[in-house]
Amino acid sequence: MTAQPHEPITHADFPAWELAQQSKHEFVNGHVYGFAGGTVEHNTLQIALASAIFAHLRGGPCRTFGAGMLIEMTSSTRYADVVVTCDQRDQSPGAAVIRFPNVIVEVLSESTAGQDLGTKLREYQGIETLQEYIVVDSRKRWVQAIRRRGRDWIITVVSPEENPQLPVTFESIDLTLELDEFYALAGIDR
Repeated sequence: MTAQPHEPITHADFPAWELAQQSKHEFVNGHVYGFAGGTVEHNTLQIALASAIFAHLRGGPCRTFGAGMLIEMTSSTRYADVVVTCDQRDQSPGAAVIRFPNVIVEVLSESTAGQDLGTKLREYQGIETLQEYIVVDSRKRWVQAIRRRGRDWIITVVSPEENPQLPVTFESIDLTLELDEFYALAGIDR
């Protein structure tokens, strides 16, 4: 992630500025960073997960968004691969950011793993409404679920050695997915 040259911009002004850009950026601690694309495996997993979650929640009070929706936090505004919000404050027409997500999903790649499991994880844990942060690796069959339990966060790792079917449960939205089919779609067999 490299800081991008731009006119000085505030956190509050960033979403409107971002909507006018031709490429994607994130706002982190007062700096604007370019947002890179992903691999075929990364994008296949992202779309498959977003589609499955969307289909499960369709017609209910929760909304599912893909990689094009910004998530605004205290000192940053970022993109996630999938975000679910059940909060009416996030669902007004024309909204450009999510502020009250329940579930965030990130698909790890070589270039994003450190951010997704480090800085982003800490930022996401500061969101009071967030119940689950699910991390799905695009390089191998591996999933990490980080769930809020009161004031604590509990980490569960799912790998083929532990369970060959790789089920991951999204507890807050009552959904269990067998990730084998998603990994097969992305051509990831290890």
